[in-house]
Amino acid sequence: METQTIHPPTGDNDFLLSLNNLKSSFHIDGKVIKAVNGIEFHVRKNEILGVVGESGSGKSVTALSILRLLPEPPCKISGDMYFQGQNLLEFNERQMQDVRGGEISMIFQEPMTSLNPVLSIGYQIAESIRLHQHLNSRKAWEKAIDMLNLVNIPEAARRAKQYPHEMSGGMRQRAMIAMALSSHPSLLIADEPTTALDVTTQKQILSLIKDLQAQLGTSVMFITHNLGVIAEIADRVAIMYAGKLVEYAPVREIFHRPRHPYTACLLRSIPRLDAPKEIRLEEIPGRVPALGDLPRGCIFHPRCPYTQDICKEQEPPYVQIGDEHFTMCWRHEELERLETAKSASAPVLTDQQKISESTLLRVKGLKKSFTVKKSGLLGKAGHVQAVDGVSFDVKQGEVLGLVGESGCGKTTMGLCILRLLEVTEGEILFYGQDLSTLQEHELISMRKDIQVIFQDPYGSLNPRMKIGQILGEPLLVHKLVTDPREKRDKILNILENVGLNQEHIDKYPHELSGGQRQRIAIARALIVSPKFIVCDEAVSALDVSIQAQIINLLKELKKALNLTYLFISHDLSVVKYISDRIAIMYLGKIVELASAEKVCDSPKHPYTQALISSVPIPDPECKPADISLKDEIPSPMHVPSGCRFHTRCPDVQDKCRTLEPEFREIETGWFVACHFADALGK
Repeated sequence: METQTIHPPTGDNDFLLSLNNLKSSFHIDGKVIKAVNGIEFHVRKNEILGVVGESGSGKSVTALSILRLLPEPPCKISGDMYFQGQNLLEFNERQMQDVRGGEISMIFQEPMTSLNPVLSIGYQIAESIRLHQHLNSRKAWEKAIDMLNLVNIPEAARRAKQYPHEMSGGMRQRAMIAMALSSHPSLLIADEPTTALDVTTQKQILSLIKDLQAQLGTSVMFITHNLGVIAEIADRVAIMYAGKLVEYAPVREIFHRPRHPYTACLLRSIPRLDAPKEIRLEEIPGRVPALGDLPRGCIFHPRCPYTQDICKEQEPPYVQIGDEHFTMCWRHEELERLETAKSASAPVLTDQQKISESTLLRVKGLKKSFTVKKSGLLGKAGHVQAVDGVSFDVKQGEVLGLVGESGCGKTTMGLCILRLLEVTEGEILFYGQDLSTLQEHELISMRKDIQVIFQDPYGSLNPRMKIGQILGEPLLVHKLVTDPREKRDKILNILENVGLNQEHIDKYPHELSGGQRQRIAIARALIVSPKFIVCDEAVSALDVSIQAQIINLLKELKKALNLTYLFISHDLSVVKYISDRIAIMYLGKIVELASAEKVCDSPKHPYTQALISSVPIPDPECKPADISLKDEIPSPMHVPSGCRFHTRCPDVQDKCRTLEPEFREIETGWFVACHFADALGK
């Protein structure tokens, strides 16, 4: 189809919001930071528009620009933002106050920072209602309760009197949605509203937003980095990169016929439950450019696999290539052919590392409890059984994935194995030696063999030490080198192993990107030649393209160095891709343990089935089974009797409420804690 440059109209009655050449720049210390750089898109009435991109792409700045919430100066906003036919950039502050929370509402990623901790949930919702609808206090309170009912919060009248800290993360996000919709806005902007939630809660919130959007006719601008979420919820999609809109199309076109290399690379960098583990994840080299120092020509050309000379010299125009499909790429007409050729030659991971029959780590009857004192002068102490009688083995050269929702005990388990927490009961046998009985001086030599990679490298790397010092410190602590030249050689060698070089030695952690910091965290763990590594949410905080780099790196290092991992994560797609076996945890117990393929392809436990059905699939035409869990996860201070999952189980029977199921082997190497696993798995 013939291409043409697109200039979005502003008067179409079907468009609720039209952005035309929107620019948001920050003028700081003589530099111009182009956070949003001439983007053009629409939000139609009664539709959900997904906005996708890595960190630094300009997604959130676009949302804040629409609401005029950026301080001017240092920010300067230009272009046109037509909302219901009126240009928001021509509104004064008083007019914008009427728009914010009235005609346009916004919900954020972390409701705990958006809600006032000293005011009840009901009061905060009622306050918004009084402001925008001018109702008296009694009627505003009644409507606040109605809104809590609308978002499916049980016992709404009682919950309205609770404070934010008394609610779970999912309930707080529901309360934020209730507040945002209380004024019946025409447009709801949702900025990463499910990113901080577990997959089961995320599924509930996505379903709620879709249902309310259809029921109320509200348009939604849904911002996220998760393409699986976009496939599930969006009608159309805007792909942003370094402040630019690089592709804009209906959701099916984005996933099945991408016409920008960045979109195609993002799609191939995602581990999928329905994809083979043998295909290497796509890595996008480099990182998003600094917005104050953008490359000449196409902004994606330094990272693009299909770059030509014209890409380096001239910025491509924003062109229409099909019905409602727009892109910014010189080679968009060739992209399908180029992608087909690239897929055909995708690297396949062969000659996989053989798992030894010898057991490296054996956990037997592990328990860890915490004493919690209730508030108040006379408050009685309670007990949280974070890990409750867990047993498993990890063989030499194996990756055991540990999966579960927040509060299930998986991180506590990792910390106990590392002896960063004292064990309440049970054994942790490493090469036959019980780590739980070792004295402090005996632990020093053990720590060389068992290392850890944490979720947030910025929090685990000393900000006052240079990278060379950070990597050299373990060598000195364990007395592995004495000669400075030998130490430097080891540091350079390990940097090369994790894909970095000597120019990073004299840098501080804040001078590196998130992916580079995580590579340093991996290098620090590897430099002492460990046998076993606990990876605690090691890729959870990374953008998908950086996540792919780190996952590929961990797999390569495992094979090259004969490593063994305990890989802790809430993301089943990632865990399946990297793990040999998977253990599913719920409220301190393992409820299912088997090979990664068996757990993900034919799960036997209802909780595992619900987790898998909650994982968003990056394909709008693939719909997983709809298994919705009831209620919230119970408090570990008040574990239910019988099967601890029975309060949420869709298949609960009377036996489950009173008798705890045995963790039994139903097939060779396949363990399940469910009375009816044989029947449910069929």
